[in-house]
This record gives sequence, C-alpha cells and structure tokens, in this order.
Amino acid sequence: MITSYRPDGLHISAGATLRQIVEDETLLEYAGGLLPRALTESGLSDEGSWKLAQALFRAGSTAVKALMTALVVLDAEIKAEANGETWVWPLPGFLSYRSRLPADKYSLTSLRLPPLNPHGHYRFTALDQAHYLAVRLDIHPQLRVAGHVRIAVSGPMSQPYRVQPVEHRLERQVLDGELIAAALAEVGKEEPVLEAMERDGLTELLTELSAA
Repeated sequence: MITSYRPDGLHISAGATLRQIVEDETLLEYAGGLLPRALTESGLSDEGSWKLAQALFRAGSTAVKALMTALVVLDAEIKAEANGETWVWPLPGFLSYRSRLPADKYSLTSLRLPPLNPHGHYRFTALDQAHYLAVRLDIHPQLRVAGHVRIAVSGPMSQPYRVQPVEHRLERQVLDGELIAAALAEVGKEEPVLEAMERDGLTELLTELSAA
C-alpha cells in the first residue's frame, strides 16, 4: 500500500512511483482523482518509474510540475528526515528551498494531504505542455457560498504557485461569471502565468465548478 488514512489526513509514501500514484485506487477517489489526472494529462512516460521522493527534487520535469500544481491546491506537506531529526515543510516552502536541500542529506519519507471537506470540487487542466492549472473549492450545498478556494498555476519559467489575490476575492462569496471575471481582471499583468492563460476559459471553469 502506498497510501494510508490517519487522523491528520491521507499519507502517501515517498517510495511510491509516479505510476503507482496514477493507478492507486485510493488516489483515484481522493479529491476526484486530481493527482492521477494531473500525471496522466501531463503525458507521463518514462517518468512513471520515478519514486515520489526522487520526483520532488526534479524541477525540470513537466510531469512533476503538473503533479506539484495539483498538490499545491491540496495544501500538501512534505516530511523528511535528516541527521536524526524530522523536518516538515508545506509544499510551497519545500519548492522554494528545494535547491538548498541536498537529496542525499534529506531523506523524504512521506507526503501528507490534510482531510478534505464535504462538497469539494476539483479540476486539473493541462493548457499545453508548458502551462498547468489546478482548482479546488468547496460549495455550501444550501447557501452556495465558496470556501477553501485554491487556484494554482505553473508555467515554463515558474514553479507552481497559488494565485492568492483571486482566491481571497472569491472566498466566502456566491460565485457567478461576473464576479469571477472581475477577480481575474484585478490580477492583470501582476500574474504573468495567469495572463498567458485564457482567462475567459478560467472564468468558465470556475463558474462551472461553482454550479456543480
């Protein structure tokens, strides 16, 4: 088994291969299969034999970048051991410091995904082989208010990151196309990766998820 549920969430073994992540029954169900879908849509090929621990250190791989984009919206944490100590990083922090963390010194042991809320909606899109988009949001079934809004993007020259200005604008709101378009327009050229994407398409995607 490469996955295990614990009180603090779903844990994935760092020894799991990317191919095992694609095929694991638990991950095919978790978050609507977001992680297997990210790897599949990125065109996973020979990288399928890489272990997760190895993949997390390989910044140039398109499959790994797609996987990281999906993991960012799930608030993933990385656990490692070094010099007899246990280290835990939120995924964005790990990605920022990765170049200063020797893989032969820091032994990655697992990846933790916090428990999900009910009524969650998840989507991964490979816009091309250079730009990836992942979206997560919860919708209250009666009030239709959005919560835990997560939007992550990555491009050829950027590591996956969350578009927090848009997230904050949409959090705790009843989403509609006009509100979403306005939130994306406010970002403008401050978010070059998002600017390279079709913002009309993202507006349509978020509107579709909020209506589900």
